[in-house]
Amino acid sequence: MKLHFVRWNPSPESHTSPKVPKIVFLHGMGGTGALWRPIAVHLESKMDVLALDQRGHGRSQVPTHSGSRIETHYTPLDYGRDIVETLEALEFHPTWMVGHSMGVRSAMACAHLKPEWIKGLILVDLGFSGVAGGGLGENLARFIRVLPQEFISREEARSFMEQNCPDPSIAQYLMAVSVRDPRTGHLIFPFDHSALIQTIYAARDVSIRHWVREVGSQNIPIIILRGAKSLVWSHEEYIKERESFSDLPSVKFMEFEDAGHGLPFEQRQNFVSLIERCIQDQV
Repeated sequence: MKLHFVRWNPSPESHTSPKVPKIVFLHGMGGTGALWRPIAVHLESKMDVLALDQRGHGRSQVPTHSGSRIETHYTPLDYGRDIVETLEALEFHPTWMVGHSMGVRSAMACAHLKPEWIKGLILVDLGFSGVAGGGLGENLARFIRVLPQEFISREEARSFMEQNCPDPSIAQYLMAVSVRDPRTGHLIFPFDHSALIQTIYAARDVSIRHWVREVGSQNIPIIILRGAKSLVWSHEEYIKERESFSDLPSVKFMEFEDAGHGLPFEQRQNFVSLIERCIQDQV
């Protein structure tokens, strides 16, 4: 599946210039590529920036056929194959890749399928296994199941989030992606609810740990970040993973003290600086 994307870059000539670094951004569950605009604005003058709407999200939702939805699947490998197909069509490789939350699994699936296309990975705040990659587990799935398709007002949506969302960072994230339905004026979300639920359960028995080791063993830099206040990935699980990769110098772990699950947006300038340093180290 070729994905919808937004692209920000210095000039059209940068598309083919090997001197301009390429970077792909992968949003978390419920998001869209456009969410990365506040990050891209700091990078677009010197990098070719691509942000994708992953399957089931934004303008990459699966269409209907003859009145019924076309059957599709939402495993991490399905997400990874979409990215490969899209990058191939755009000739957008080799590239750095940034994955946030659900996008961590997608990034690692893509790197597993096409390691030669990956210059480095920055993986933000998701554990390597479990329903939600760590701390929230079944609570996130239950929340998505009861999340209404629309709200009459932003106030109604915020009230629902405060009462039901298992993590304030996720509530803030969902409010940020919400849009007005032009027909009704109601608040809606740019994702397929059933796709999110299928995504959560498809990841239940999937561990990306072996992909991290496989890719890292090829001396591809992998920077793994956690927000110290995150409820999605516990500190204890983070420490276990860090220790298990202590033998692999290409895999590095970092915690941001004043951030939660929304680390890229809560610590925007520090996050951008990290990206710039990582890429500069390879130039």
